[in-house]
Amino acid sequence: MKKGLIFILILSGFAVLAQAQYKPEKGNFTTELQFSLFNINAKVDYDDEVTDISTGPFSMPGLRFRYFFNEKLALRATLGFDFGHDKTVRDIDETITDYYEKYVITGESTEKSCYNTFSIAPGLEYHFGKWERMSLYVGGELLFGVTTSKSKMDEKMEGLYYERPLYGGDYYPVGTVSMKNSIETKNCKREYDDWYGYGRYVQNAPMFFGVNALFGMDFYIYKGLYMGAEFGLGYTYNTYLKGSYKENSSITITSNGTSYTEENSYEQKAEDKITSGNFSVRYNPMIRLGWRF
Repeated sequence: MKKGLIFILILSGFAVLAQAQYKPEKGNFTTELQFSLFNINAKVDYDDEVTDISTGPFSMPGLRFRYFFNEKLALRATLGFDFGHDKTVRDIDETITDYYEKYVITGESTEKSCYNTFSIAPGLEYHFGKWERMSLYVGGELLFGVTTSKSKMDEKMEGLYYERPLYGGDYYPVGTVSMKNSIETKNCKREYDDWYGYGRYVQNAPMFFGVNALFGMDFYIYKGLYMGAEFGLGYTYNTYLKGSYKENSSITITSNGTSYTEENSYEQKAEDKITSGNFSVRYNPMIRLGWRF
């Protein structure tokens, strides 16, 4: 009797699956998350060193909604969210020497960088295929978005201050020295030093517009639950936002009970008119997990 009941339950389960409606119909609404695992999204250049900016173990670059006019035609809109951050802390142990002075210093440098991207992409999909669980589609979308970035570097150092006689000889300690340096950027990155010893910065945060041709697939796991992948061919046009950067430094020398402080500050705008275009084949290496209502 017990075995018979289990057999009846199993058959009932298969019957439910056989009658389940997988693919969308007229008036259906779907929503899906798009996420990547262990994904590095960008790089930041600082003092000729390239540093990866990573989202960490998880990122959610997309949230998509679709409305089906019928089983073949769907209106879609994708919201994109992306962010990355990087932090580097390093020890400083340096000796700075010129002809008359020498600084033997130790300290710490902290560098932080981050970026944020938001985009929206409305479009249309045309679905085809006679498979029960899988739906192929082609379509197109427009793309609008913006990226912002900022970074900050702080250095704090202290140590001994040495001098040497005007006509040569060995350096001798005369006091202590304390140094502070900071660099802040917004929507730009450090490229190289100019003739005056200040950094040369270029803008790196674009506002972008694009158009994409799409080919994708949805595979329905159970009833409304599906996974998918998507390929695209598109063109993107970038126009870079204005940026700014600021450098501050100070040095304090203490000798014979007397302190002397020198401070310097340099601030400038990065306002070059920079545009670029890119035509590319793209593949979204992400998991699309969605639900049909």
